[in-house]
Amino acid sequence: MRWLARIAGDETVPLSVLRVVAALLTFGLALGTAIARAEKAPHREIVQKGCATGAVCVGPNGAYASLAAALSAAKPGQVVEIETGRYRESVRIAVPGLTVRGLEKGAHIDCAGIALVRKEACLLIAAPGIVLENLEISGAVLSAADDANGACIRNEHGASFTLRKIVCHSSQDGLLASGGEVIIESSEFYDNGWDGLTHNVYLGDCSKVTVRDSVFRDARVGHEFKSRCRKTAIYDSVFVARHGSRALDLPDGGDVIVEGGTIFQGEAVQNENLIGYAAESCKYPGGMILRGVHIVSRNPNGSIRNYGRCSGAVITLIGVTYEGPPLHLIGEIRTLPLPR
Repeated sequence: MRWLARIAGDETVPLSVLRVVAALLTFGLALGTAIARAEKAPHREIVQKGCATGAVCVGPNGAYASLAAALSAAKPGQVVEIETGRYRESVRIAVPGLTVRGLEKGAHIDCAGIALVRKEACLLIAAPGIVLENLEISGAVLSAADDANGACIRNEHGASFTLRKIVCHSSQDGLLASGGEVIIESSEFYDNGWDGLTHNVYLGDCSKVTVRDSVFRDARVGHEFKSRCRKTAIYDSVFVARHGSRALDLPDGGDVIVEGGTIFQGEAVQNENLIGYAAESCKYPGGMILRGVHIVSRNPNGSIRNYGRCSGAVITLIGVTYEGPPLHLIGEIRTLPLPR
């Protein structure tokens, strides 16, 4: 991956970050022998050639030339499989329980320069239980007159969904969701969040978000990951804030756990808070736990801040390791060793 190569050539990034990133990016990525010992067992790759029997098939060898055409024929609970290639379209997925899956190397949904469905996203999820898998999505841009918040993926309010092996980039928003329950697995979001109101991932008022083995990096201005969910659970994931704002922003509080993984903050970030908790309100009282997380900061003013709007809510750092200048802990924050 090009961004990993850039990191490897940057002497300011410690080897430990490279090793952790490598461990979390083993789902189909070539990492190089220098970091091979840090690799975990890779995620199972989709190697199927050609659409499965019973699937709604999109591509040169399929029954449908476009995803839009396939969706018009799909039934609830079916699987839509897309052959490897670039598909210039923006669609609304309104069939409950549908799985949309790219085959082999994955399909690229490229909506750059075309009208976004309902002026919202490349892929607009409009029914419950949708699964998107093994897709690259990019190019969602809206004009200032249309609020300038085009997203790779967006849901209609309350629609729950799962993202698995999704690569989302080069859009004003990566994921922009409202309500429902969200699952993100083995996915990557980068080069989104083009202003202070757009982000790599922005989850508004959802019931719960669960993230596993994913990467959120290099937002241009916005946050890497912003959650207004009642519950936020993140496992073995990587956050790289170089030019944008916070790596993790939890503006309304909530129950938050971040376990394993790495958080990196560069010198050029626009917000000194690496993590901000309850910066705007305490809509969901709770607390935040970081367990076994490795933090690397190049910012002499880097901080974790509990804004204190949730009375009695504490950010607890358990077995958190750190590299860089002294990290400022602001507000109710306590540190504990990992239990033996």
